[in-house]
Amino acid sequence: MKRMTIKPIYTERFVLTKMTAGDADKYFRLSNNANVMKYVTGYSLNREESDRMLRSFLEEHGTDTYLGRYLIEDRHSGELIGAAKLDKIGTAVEIGYRIMEEFWGKGVATEIAVGLIRFSQSVLKAEDVIAFVNIHNTASIRVLEKAGMVNTETIEDLDEVKYKFNYSPKNNPSMKRIFYVFMSVIALMLIAAFVMPKDYAVEKEIVINKPKAEVFEYLKSLKKQNDWSVWGRKDPKMKKDFSGTDGTVGFVSMWEGNDDVGKGEQEITKIDEGHRIDTQLRFIKPFESTSDAYMETEAIDSTSTTVKWGFTGKMPIPMNLMLPFMNMEESIGKDFKDGLKNLKGILENSK
Repeated sequence: MKRMTIKPIYTERFVLTKMTAGDADKYFRLSNNANVMKYVTGYSLNREESDRMLRSFLEEHGTDTYLGRYLIEDRHSGELIGAAKLDKIGTAVEIGYRIMEEFWGKGVATEIAVGLIRFSQSVLKAEDVIAFVNIHNTASIRVLEKAGMVNTETIEDLDEVKYKFNYSPKNNPSMKRIFYVFMSVIALMLIAAFVMPKDYAVEKEIVINKPKAEVFEYLKSLKKQNDWSVWGRKDPKMKKDFSGTDGTVGFVSMWEGNDDVGKGEQEITKIDEGHRIDTQLRFIKPFESTSDAYMETEAIDSTSTTVKWGFTGKMPIPMNLMLPFMNMEESIGKDFKDGLKNLKGILENSK
């Protein structure tokens, strides 16, 4: 008969691995702490006692079942965090944990409890998940409550009085209510997203006292755009890279900088010589999006030119819900105005 392969259990920060006899040193580090063992034995164990306890755990279940004891370690550093257990009582799965004292109060126990509950339901198909805790162990009581468990019974053993906690759909109607409310909010948001606008556009203009041909030739250069756009000035240490021939279709200007400028690239997609330059902006960080931009020039007379700088795009559902709060006209419009003022200053002061 083929043996079951027991895989580690993962949470966001930790990995739980089934204990073996080779874990005696690590288990002793845990059991040798009187505070950790307060509600287990009431005192710290010596090495002989720790090894004997570990052997008894390993004898309870074989190596081809998920039931048994686990070491909890950091997923990245491998640092010992504590120990956990999965056991079967009737049709219910019992969970338990012990955490190294230096990790108390850091949300570790809650993450482990939630992970064990989720694993018990999804993999072990538990009809119910339970846990037992000493009535004086207030820290663990809070952890189990945060994990969604409910105190359902007080049990008087010979050596202690403890609470029994349960996690199951029938014992968590509040979780169902929260779920239904959450789904209702999501549905309303999606309806609103379909109704609300998805397109955005910003355009600003300025008059530059220079001939149109001179202005247009300058605007074709994406490299020079870094000199007058406000984003090029927000991070003097911004990394820049280029591909292709500047001022021609297909040229790409790439940047990566601080949080103000993020990461992305701009490509010249079309040039209507002497009139308009179209580019595509592809933002990568802090979030991915694609927008179209353009620069237009129109001669007023032989010595002055109107320059228009525009920006258009479409925000997909449900991201378009953020459009009313983003105020593109105010945020991007201000940057366009400031950039055009910089452009005017550079061109009018050039010989």
